[in-house]
Amino acid sequence: MANKWEPIQDLPQDSNALTDGELSPLLQFWNDQRADLQNSGVLGQFSERLGREWSIETGQIEGVYNIDRGITQTLIERGINADLIPSAPGEKPPELVAEIIRDHLEVLEGLFQFVKGDRPLSKSYIHELHAALLRHQESTVAMDQFGNLSNVRLIKGRYKERPNNPKRENGTIHEYCPTEHVESEMDRLLTMHEQHKTSGVPIEIEAAWMHHRFAQIHPYQDGNGRVARALASLSFIKEGWFPIVVTRDDRVRYIDALEVADEGELRSLVSLFVDVQKRALFQATQAAADVQQVHTVDEAIAALKRVMAGPAKGLDPSVWLKAKDNADRLMQVAEKRLAEIITSLKAEIGKTAGVSFTSSSSGAPFSIGIKLPYAPNRENYARNQTLSISGERDWYVHVEAHAIGSKFRGLIGIQTIFVGAGIESASEEPFQVNYAEPYPNIERRFRVWLEDSLVNALTLWRKSL
Repeated sequence: MANKWEPIQDLPQDSNALTDGELSPLLQFWNDQRADLQNSGVLGQFSERLGREWSIETGQIEGVYNIDRGITQTLIERGINADLIPSAPGEKPPELVAEIIRDHLEVLEGLFQFVKGDRPLSKSYIHELHAALLRHQESTVAMDQFGNLSNVRLIKGRYKERPNNPKRENGTIHEYCPTEHVESEMDRLLTMHEQHKTSGVPIEIEAAWMHHRFAQIHPYQDGNGRVARALASLSFIKEGWFPIVVTRDDRVRYIDALEVADEGELRSLVSLFVDVQKRALFQATQAAADVQQVHTVDEAIAALKRVMAGPAKGLDPSVWLKAKDNADRLMQVAEKRLAEIITSLKAEIGKTAGVSFTSSSSGAPFSIGIKLPYAPNRENYARNQTLSISGERDWYVHVEAHAIGSKFRGLIGIQTIFVGAGIESASEEPFQVNYAEPYPNIERRFRVWLEDSLVNALTLWRKSL
């Protein structure tokens, strides 16, 4: 057995150590921007697009249907329409796929209504979520005591009546909560959840804990992943954040994070949820430029008027300049660290390897060739620190900071790039700087991020030799 079921565990005493605290000041930043985006008339459109993406991807990563990326983007842009979904042999009919996605979308809209109603989370509401998410699914695959698989009628809004322990490719079994313990485990889940709310557990930790512990219980015959992501989204929505959109591109990292959490380490899932929220935030701040489409001269003039009118009343753009000051200080940290690395490289390998090392604070923005989760804006802010390696050929380790979004709103991204035969990102995720987070916190996070990125960059250099 690959994973033997155990009763769910509460958060550890030092649970705040599971997060670096980045998300809380980002919420202040987002709240500052929200009114401006609402005033521009595009926040509603962005929210609709994000909702459609959530509704498609929550089924896509479970294999409920298979929609390619191009069709997915069309559905996000134009709405959930069966006529836009092509028929394919062995796949569900487009009409059924569209109905399933609409079910997901209706559940998401219901989450927002649930928050407005200020209802406590209960087993009955979770049953409602399950029944609504699986409204158009009539059967599922189940395994009997002899390991034989068969299609069985799906019971919606009620706990499972038989084991749902999946067999992995290597033949081992992942054991979920036995049917006789589901009721009591769900009671414990909700009791601990209420205690966490009272004690002020950070939202990214609570959402990850709720998702993982619910998945450990696996209380329904099918649809548990979709319910878990709905519950995680509900936690974030209550705090003013976005629904948690885990896409097919996140799937490997997502599954890995859940498996690590099975071993008692929740940090990877917390980190994933933070990155997903940051991605949505980047997209939202870009919304004013990207979301609103204009088709007539009058619409174009109206859009120009909104942009030129500037930020919403009461929002002082001078506050945003603190982000630039913070980024300037971080780039000084990067400059000093690159100088230290050059000293070590010269001492250890410079003479024997026939290579030389220099640093500079100018040069081309190498990240032009890197796919970023936002639109870099180098006109409003751009800083570069480069470690140059010269030998039989040249290599570069490049740390670049740039504003995020076509209109500067106090958000800056930093990326580490390795340039050899090609251009590669050495950062797992861009680092984010804003005006709301105290600088000591930012620098603490940045030093960890920078070290990881530089290790990756030097490893890429070694592999290129």
